[in-house]
Amino acid sequence: MTDVKCPRCGGTNPPTAAFCGTCGTQLPAQQPAVPAESTPPPAWQPPAANQPPPPPPPSGYQVPPPAYPTPGAYPPVPGAKIMGDNTKWALGLGIVAFFCCGPVAGVPGIFLAKKDMDEIAAGRAPQLDLGWAKAAFYLNIVALVLFVFGICMWWGIGGLHRF
Repeated sequence: MTDVKCPRCGGTNPPTAAFCGTCGTQLPAQQPAVPAESTPPPAWQPPAANQPPPPPPPSGYQVPPPAYPTPGAYPPVPGAKIMGDNTKWALGLGIVAFFCCGPVAGVPGIFLAKKDMDEIAAGRAPQLDLGWAKAAFYLNIVALVLFVFGICMWWGIGGLHRF
């Protein structure tokens, strides 16, 4: 764009000025310049149906891995492992089984911890921490053994009949 001349004093002003810088007269509104050729961007076209396949890569070229993993497979996760939801439930059930509920909480806890252990062993959940899953599994086993031992002791002393 070129400078704008003031109709009153003839001073030159930048094209974006609304008032003359010399005398303060209001300048006429400027039209924005339109490019000489403005063509719309090309519309997306699907590939032709009879198009030949792309040529094979040159020898020695390694194809990069896909951006997304295949369904059901997880890429290796660097860094710290996390505790799975089943393991968290199994730990909670193990603590409950240890203090009060015995097999009512211990048996489901064993199955939940074993489920996470199997997922880790099969490679479907490499981000999970095997140590916590084993701890939850063995906590539930110990809680069940202590429950059975307590029942045997209670029967051995005659239950409530002795008191």
